[in-house]
Amino acid sequence: MTADTRPGVAIFPWGDPIEEFLAPIGLVLDDFAEKMTGGWLFGYVAGLQQAGWRPIIVCVSGAVSEPTRLVHAGTGAPIWAVPPVRPGEAAAPAPNRESLRRWKGTPWRAWARILQEERCRAILVQEYEYARFDALVALGLRLGVPTYATFQGGDLTASPVEGVVRPWTLRLAAGLIVPSARERERLKARYGLNGDKVVAVPNPLDLDEWRAGDRSVARAELGLPHDAFVVVNHGRIDVHRKGLDILMEAWRRLVASRPDMDARLVLIGSGQGDADLADLIAGYAVPHLTWIREYVTDRVFVRRWLSAASAFAIASRTEGLPVAPLEAMACGLPVVASDAHGLPDIFEHGRTSGGLVVPREDPGAMAEALARLADDPHLRVDLGRAGRMRAERYGIPMVGEALARVLGRKARGAAAGGDAPSDLALRRV
Repeated sequence: MTADTRPGVAIFPWGDPIEEFLAPIGLVLDDFAEKMTGGWLFGYVAGLQQAGWRPIIVCVSGAVSEPTRLVHAGTGAPIWAVPPVRPGEAAAPAPNRESLRRWKGTPWRAWARILQEERCRAILVQEYEYARFDALVALGLRLGVPTYATFQGGDLTASPVEGVVRPWTLRLAAGLIVPSARERERLKARYGLNGDKVVAVPNPLDLDEWRAGDRSVARAELGLPHDAFVVVNHGRIDVHRKGLDILMEAWRRLVASRPDMDARLVLIGSGQGDADLADLIAGYAVPHLTWIREYVTDRVFVRRWLSAASAFAIASRTEGLPVAPLEAMACGLPVVASDAHGLPDIFEHGRTSGGLVVPREDPGAMAEALARLADDPHLRVDLGRAGRMRAERYGIPMVGEALARVLGRKARGAAAGGDAPSDLALRRV
């Protein structure tokens, strides 16, 4: 068997352990390997694979007692799960102590072995405002492997002690991949970072998979009336970050203003905010609301709802560059979006980008935008077409090439020793 000579890049998704991410959405490590697809993470994996890199996902997991190598079913990428250094230790009560606990809990040796065994020429970590980023920058410097980070919405420093360390690790990192213009401005204002250090690469989307089916067929399969105005929102449930309270208030106002309209709001997802959302729904008496309370890994199911819907709505207070509205746009849906972080980057030209952007924390403005779509089928069609065209800028091959160019700038130097990638692989990045 011929050895795989492509340069390796270790991708560290959020969560130490990863169950911090998986448990609230009802999944376990095996589900992560066998069922999860899409999103920024697996879009990165697919894009980098097409661009000549060999991505390896690395995480800490309480489900293993020794470093364990799995394979992601959807992409074939290796997944290394490493046990926590201090399994079962409770979170520290104070922010500084929690940050120190996370730094002390870094599985240095296991991570170093994986990086060397997999011949990684770069490290890519989700979020830089997080203690694990600091540890990986230090490990990368020790091993001579450049460390990059991608912004997916984490814009708050967790503790004062991290506030002291973070300026140093950000400057020592090889680069930051930040699709949000607002976040790039924050990095410049707070840390003095700009220029080559911070690059704007969007999150990727599988344009072949996210394509609308026949609306009439989808509605028949889901038992939806042909003429109903159906608004969908899907993703991880976090009431505050995702602005679900704002969305439901906007929906209540819309329905109250048009009592004779057949309108349906469909929420698809689960997460750490399930109990909060359940309480909100119970106390709010939101009309014509359906909540499919599970984190859906079946993308055919989600695509069926997007094919059946009239519009997509996202009222987030904070975001990175979310993939969910891009999936809706690729399926030809008009989008009503708040102006949280990366959302204005998606809809930088407003209606000609396929969306109606409204201020955060403003249910009245969101209700008015939804009303415009409810009242004007032609506007929905026009925005849907524009959204599909806009979504085509986020295709996996294009984003993968952009990521590869970023990583390739310093990976060439890191690969100067043994086991260097082939000339073909280097040319491809």
